[in-house]
Amino acid sequence: MNLQQFFSKQGYDISEKLNWEKYITIWTSWYRGKVRKFHNYYIYNGQRKVKMEKKSMQGAKKVAEDWADLLFNEKVKINLKSKKDTEALNEILRENNATVIINQGIEKSFAIGTGALVVSVQDIEEGENTLDVTNARVKLEFVECKKIVPLTWENRKITECAFVTTKYRKGQTYIYIAMHVKNEQGNYVIKNYMFKGKYSSFVEANEEEKEGFIDEFDTKSNIPWFAIITPNICNNIDSETPFGLSVYANAIDTLKCLDNAYDGLDNETTIGRRRIFVSGEMLSYDEGEQRMVFDPNDISVYRMPQGFNKDQMIEHDDASLRTSSYIEAVNYQLNILSSKVGFGNERYKFDGQAIQTATGVISENSDMFRTIKKHEQVLESSLITIVKAIAYASTVFGNVTINASVVTIDFDDSIIEDRGAEQVRAMQEVAQNLRSHKSYIEEYRDLNEEQALEEMEQIQQEKMSNQEAFGFTVNNDIKENDNDEGNKNKEKEEKKNNEDDKKEE
Repeated sequence: MNLQQFFSKQGYDISEKLNWEKYITIWTSWYRGKVRKFHNYYIYNGQRKVKMEKKSMQGAKKVAEDWADLLFNEKVKINLKSKKDTEALNEILRENNATVIINQGIEKSFAIGTGALVVSVQDIEEGENTLDVTNARVKLEFVECKKIVPLTWENRKITECAFVTTKYRKGQTYIYIAMHVKNEQGNYVIKNYMFKGKYSSFVEANEEEKEGFIDEFDTKSNIPWFAIITPNICNNIDSETPFGLSVYANAIDTLKCLDNAYDGLDNETTIGRRRIFVSGEMLSYDEGEQRMVFDPNDISVYRMPQGFNKDQMIEHDDASLRTSSYIEAVNYQLNILSSKVGFGNERYKFDGQAIQTATGVISENSDMFRTIKKHEQVLESSLITIVKAIAYASTVFGNVTINASVVTIDFDDSIIEDRGAEQVRAMQEVAQNLRSHKSYIEEYRDLNEEQALEEMEQIQQEKMSNQEAFGFTVNNDIKENDNDEGNKNKEKEEKKNNEDDKKEE
């Protein structure tokens, strides 16, 4: 049995998955930096064909990596309504190394077009009538594109999905298939299958091999325990497929031109190095035949042509290098690549040794700013879904109760705005009563509303304690000032009344 036959038995047609695999293969090859039909080629050196391998700048990898770092890094904050719930959630995320998992997941999803974050509950034991969740723990994993099998989707949004993974035990390969499908009540049920063999041919594992394996798990929730990650790019290959488009899908030609320019630079330094021409008398003989060079693999030393400068035993040739032209060509292609993947112009610069990335603050009117915000919209929805799944799984099957009715994602926009300058301006607005202390604390202390109110209360208490230590309070001062001002106003009013009385007389 193979994957297509298995899903057909379950009533699902996975032809869409199979048709899309050719694009997955192409984008994966570029992500790895080695496309066999492009980077491998042959040349004739005058004696035989020699296999060559074109140098790669790993442009696709760099692009995907940069997008992941821009969208999700250690500065991104996930907050719930209360401080207690936020701390409980962050503890689960730390246990799962979520920052790394999500960051690398975004990188691979942007490279290949699609990825998925999946929640599961580990260490559950199956009892006679119920599940034992005493030692249960919530686990977060990333599943790459080739292991994702969409089952049901609407408007390109996947609502039911299967995840195919492999594990190795005692020299045997096992295939695990987890199908996240809805039951009649609209709740998600996870149906698990275990086989041994390869994707192309496998058989069901025996009972001994499946010991501790739970065949079916009812989540008792309409919240999906998976979230699909894709770049927010309109699919111009197939508008009906649920799979996403690689962030460099429309820049393959540019990646080819970039690697051609980089390989040309490498060849220029190789071919353009000094050539040594020596007299035939200095060359070795093999079975009576004079070689053209000392070593067939040596491209530096050559036999001097007959009749050429007979009086000289050794001559050399110094070719002028065109490295500056090739570096210019590399930078030209980098600029095109930067624009095609949504970074705008001049994101990258090649200095002859490595790619340098621009780190300055970008304008809100730039292409990069607009693209970042566009990707954040889709990513935010996926992250909220997975956070709700983690909170629910922890509450129902774990040992920690988490309320995730309100989830906010605070992305790191430091590349978009000068954080320091923005904070100074915000402080001035607070001083001029143009902004509340609470909103300032929320934004620049990375606190939610409840936490900000607690912080303000603490600040006020400390302020009052300090005032009492010096023998005065603001309230008393205000009260005294108010009394003084009131007495002055009363005197003015009495004086005016007396003047009016005199006028009437």
